[in-house]
Amino acid sequence: MPLSFSCGAYKHFVLCAAFLLSLEAASSELNFVLPESQSAHFCQLLVSSNEGLLPLSVYAPPSAPEGTEREDSGASKQILVDYLLHDRNWQLLRIFPHRQADGSVVWYAPADELPPQMDAEHQKYIRQVLPRLIAEAEAGHWQTVDAYIDRMIRYQCQFGSSKQPVPPSSTAVAVPIIAIAALMALCIFPRCLVKLG
Repeated sequence: MPLSFSCGAYKHFVLCAAFLLSLEAASSELNFVLPESQSAHFCQLLVSSNEGLLPLSVYAPPSAPEGTEREDSGASKQILVDYLLHDRNWQLLRIFPHRQADGSVVWYAPADELPPQMDAEHQKYIRQVLPRLIAEAEAGHWQTVDAYIDRMIRYQCQFGSSKQPVPPSSTAVAVPIIAIAALMALCIFPRCLVKLG
């Protein structure tokens, strides 16, 4: 009898498998491990996916069973961020919004083909900010890493305000009200959310 997974269970299985593989690779190849505080800070970034516009922290695996004292520990966010920043996995994160001429917002990943109407400064930022952040992390410059993350959050707040982001596939994705509230909270209280996470 073949195994059958629901869509959600399958996604969870794939994410857990990816994290386990990244942990194995991390033990032998990493030049750095982002501390828990910077990982939690990085997880405040919003990412556009087929499920909508959500904080990156939503994709962190649970670190302990529900109802236990440490169910939202920084370790799970640290694992997620380390997986994303190593082996160029960050290239697929749609975390960079761009306002189109019609007022809609499209979210891009660094590896996406960027539209020709996007000015060169924005294209350069999208392509270079994460490699620079990684270089600072490898050097152990944690204040600079935090500054890069703060700038990325401000970039999202400045250019990502729209009621309905449109992913590059041109398929409209409904944004839950909670995601819009999260974006507003990040814009207004970015440092307070780090302390809560």
